[in-house]
Amino acid sequence: MKRSKKLVLLICEGQTDENALYYIMKAFFNHNEIKFHIAHGDPILTHDKEKGSVMDDVRDIVRMEMKRYALKKGDILAVFQITDTDGVFISNEKIVENPEAQKIAYHADHIETAYVSSIKARNHKKRKNMNILSEERSINDETPYRLYYMSRNLEHALYGKEESMNDSRKTSLADSFSSRFNKDWKAFLYYIENEGQPLGENFQQSWDEIRKETRSLERHTNINLLFREFLYLSEPER
Repeated sequence: MKRSKKLVLLICEGQTDENALYYIMKAFFNHNEIKFHIAHGDPILTHDKEKGSVMDDVRDIVRMEMKRYALKKGDILAVFQITDTDGVFISNEKIVENPEAQKIAYHADHIETAYVSSIKARNHKKRKNMNILSEERSINDETPYRLYYMSRNLEHALYGKEESMNDSRKTSLADSFSSRFNKDWKAFLYYIENEGQPLGENFQQSWDEIRKETRSLERHTNINLLFREFLYLSEPER
């Protein structure tokens, strides 16, 4: 039997991504189903190059969710992935050693850490994989795919919060953010385009810009482009 609704799959790092964005996405794609795949970590960073390309990891997630929801080919409308930039595009000179640092500290123009070599390696790996995924446009030549970023992370991009915080605080902020827009995706889009400091006029430009200088440490996102580019998918099939 043909499904009455197709599924839009969003791949995210943590639960607060879904908490903040679920009802906004549900309102936008109101003629379809919305499902989040929560990685509980950074799937772009944990990719094992010995097991194929990082895009193969995305396809594995899609196959996993197709099995979970008993989906067939053609049941998935689109796949979107959201990642934190984590400052990975800055130069190595901007990674500053601080032997007293208990954990990594992000600043507007540099990173401080007691483990410089480890952060350099992390940045190199994630940067390389993000560059690959940002160039991908489909899962199987039919299903659209896009990688969007939150810079430097979800809390920074959506709420303007730069300080480190625990999971309880992150959850509280995400829930408040969701309630604030109350399924009004147009109000969310207006907010992002006026306060989220998006870069570039299109998807490619948004990636070209975030790679420059220390922008991957600054407050930016290109999630607004999902709503601009895929408005046609939010409309009912005729």
